Amino acid sequence: MKLKYKLIIILSSVFFLTLFLDFYLGSLYFEKYFRFTKINSLEKIDFIENNQIDLNKLKEYKTSKNANVTILNNDNKFISLSSFNYFILKDKKTKNIIILSPYLSQLYLKNKFILKKNDKLKLKTINIFNNYFMAYEIIRKNDKIIDFDINIKKNKLVTLSGKIYSLPIKTNKKTNEILEIYPYINLFKNQSKIYESYDKTSFYIISKKIDRFRIIIYYKFKPINEIFPMLKLYFILKIIFLVLIIIILGLILEKLIIDPIINLAKNTNKIGNLNFKLDLTYKKRDEIGFLYNNINIMLNKLENIIYLYKKENQDNIKAKIEFEEELKLFMHEIKTPLSAIIGFTDLFLAKNKSENIQIVHDEGKRLLRLADELINKKNITQNISLKKNNFNLTELIELILKIYEKELININLQFEASSISVYADKEKIKQVIINFLTNAIEHTSSDIIIKLVPINNKIEFSIENNGSKLSEDEKNNIWKKYYSTKAELGRGLGLFISSEIIKLHNNRYNVTITDNGIRFSFYLDQSEI
Repeated sequence: MKLKYKLIIILSSVFFLTLFLDFYLGSLYFEKYFRFTKINSLEKIDFIENNQIDLNKLKEYKTSKNANVTILNNDNKFISLSSFNYFILKDKKTKNIIILSPYLSQLYLKNKFILKKNDKLKLKTINIFNNYFMAYEIIRKNDKIIDFDINIKKNKLVTLSGKIYSLPIKTNKKTNEILEIYPYINLFKNQSKIYESYDKTSFYIISKKIDRFRIIIYYKFKPINEIFPMLKLYFILKIIFLVLIIIILGLILEKLIIDPIINLAKNTNKIGNLNFKLDLTYKKRDEIGFLYNNINIMLNKLENIIYLYKKENQDNIKAKIEFEEELKLFMHEIKTPLSAIIGFTDLFLAKNKSENIQIVHDEGKRLLRLADELINKKNITQNISLKKNNFNLTELIELILKIYEKELININLQFEASSISVYADKEKIKQVIINFLTNAIEHTSSDIIIKLVPINNKIEFSIENNGSKLSEDEKNNIWKKYYSTKAELGRGLGLFISSEIIKLHNNRYNVTITDNGIRFSFYLDQSEI
């Protein structure tokens, strides 16, 4: 995914998360804060002092708090019933005060039903306390009125009957809402508590004794959007504002960060393709500018390194060509004396058979063949052709040891092997063994051990010398062309050519570090005859 789209996703996620948290926590904060401050305000009851009710302060309290306040005296009688619609029902012995529920009160005030003095009534009521009852059902002759809003078990209803002794005064006053909770909550227990009604609205009740009065305060919490009618508009405007901020912020970040990074990515891709014609201009002195500056520095150094590498490579190619030309020239010059030597050895051998003269004769011919091959090759390391046949490897090694008898005079040489034949190019394998032997002679301090070991259908040739050991770096590079451990004294071709010859025979070669020194080895196919 592109960086630009990642940035859009991140900014959008932050936006929606902020919006959600702001809406949820904001609503929660407003509601909780309002409730907290409202409760603290309701708790400050200042209209009772010195066992007296200050009516002015009570009126101010009701108005400012928008709360319903009911006050009872020590005998649990209402100080004032004027906030209720009620009538007095008299039977033979007692007078009971019947308070109309909010629903019945509204019907009564709207003349939906009419009460007359001395009417005989049968009532189902809820006992509030003492002789105060709230009407649930009124039956007069064939008329019956029920408050269906009250949800109370029938066994808690109290049945009363009698005549109307006193009628309520009809006014336009608001129904006392505290009547809604009388059937369900014990208001004569000291408490300061929030309740939730059946319609999920919340209300707060304070019931406490102050001096000789019981104060019952009822406050119904309104929904948050009713308390703050501008809250919804506030959130809408905030959403619009945040969307604009996100868009502006995205455009700024795209210009300041995304575009320079995209440009940098395009240019680094060119660098990867060794194209150094780049547009890496960035003028601001920030972290991105620091990165641009470092890449420019790296680019200049890289150009210099590539230039030096090309120059060095060209110099190496030139040196290689010069070396090969010199080698060809040398081999061309050496052909004349070699031809003379071979001619003289032919004359000696015709008169007198001598093993030493025969060796000189054979080696002269071998050098002459090598000289011809080198002169005719365009590259001294081009593919080598093989002429395989069966020959005795043991005899070949003994012949080579005789040739190098003088070089081995002060070296403790160990070689014992039965007659072993192999199938390979004799001249090329002779060249490999000579390379391995001369390498061992140059690096040994005293001992050289040569072994021939049959392994399955292969013959392992190994030559081990004591003395200086190879480092890991030398061990890993020793088979490479032109690599030499003898610095300027070596050309680094002997072991490379030897490895190429063994590979052409489809066999393995190896070098290992031993306890005493170095061990070179290679494998050949055993003769089938």
